[in-house]
Amino acid sequence: MGIVGLGRMGRFHAAALAGLSEVELVALIEPDADALDLAAQFAPKAARHQSVVDGLAQGGLEAVLVAAPTPTHPEIVSAALDRGLHVLCEKPLALDVTVARELGASATERGLVLQVGFWRRFAPPWRQAKARIDAGEIGTPIYLRLAQWDADPPPPEFCDPAVSGGLAVDCGVHEFDLAEWLTGRSVTQVSAWALPIVDPAVGAAGDVDNLVAVLELEGGAVATVDLSRNARYGDDVRTEVLGSNGALLVDLLPLSRTRLGSARGMHELPESSVDDAMAVGVADQARAFSRAVRGEAVDIPGAQASVRATDVGRAVIAATASGSKVEVARSS
Repeated sequence: MGIVGLGRMGRFHAAALAGLSEVELVALIEPDADALDLAAQFAPKAARHQSVVDGLAQGGLEAVLVAAPTPTHPEIVSAALDRGLHVLCEKPLALDVTVARELGASATERGLVLQVGFWRRFAPPWRQAKARIDAGEIGTPIYLRLAQWDADPPPPEFCDPAVSGGLAVDCGVHEFDLAEWLTGRSVTQVSAWALPIVDPAVGAAGDVDNLVAVLELEGGAVATVDLSRNARYGDDVRTEVLGSNGALLVDLLPLSRTRLGSARGMHELPESSVDDAMAVGVADQARAFSRAVRGEAVDIPGAQASVRATDVGRAVIAATASGSKVEVARSS
């Protein structure tokens, strides 16, 4: 396997892959020489390439993980698929959902795996929450509260919606994906509000640094999503699901865990507790990817999952601008 893009997130992936027996990291692909050198500590024997074209052409390569900037995803993924390589791509697959669908169709036609990096689906706290919901332990989900609060904003140039999709897409797609994945229901319409700008540089880039959205799902369930870039104390994620007969509470900080509330009281699910859910989730999604590449039947998020989350994100942006409810395109 190779990695394309070795910035902060790419190096995080490199560290995760280096510890897996299922994957041999044989290629590091990154135009910036300093970033390439930093990543080499995780795979000192891997070949280094500053050219994506040369890196994808390396002999013996079976798959690539794409962690390059979001606007470059479609071109890199398409080139990798043309080379017959399986692809694990950071979210979103493409800012344009039509392009994401085309990439998904291209992978299917070639018999290649194309997985999108919704790592929370693989992290123990959320995996346990999903299992308990599917087992009916809290009854029917009727309300979800989903939060992602980052400590500080990324550089202003990254906040540009043309580069990252903006807060609603870059951060929000994780929460929008969770809402549909946890409940098994599609978002039908959204309302959203931007809060007062905290960092003027974010506003100057054309984005917001805090927003709240209300998602209406099929069957009457409702989810609220709040996103922030100025929590200061750390990058935090929280998920709460209220059912007709109990609740599930997922925390990321200070310790990743899931608690189940029922008529018997509140208790922590021991199998959900890990020191770093993101690190475990990123590693476990790569394990799932490797199993899919080997031909095993594995439930992984593909192009359609990216399309759905991005569609919701686009609707949230439109609702924020208009002050009105916006319908979300039906799944196709």
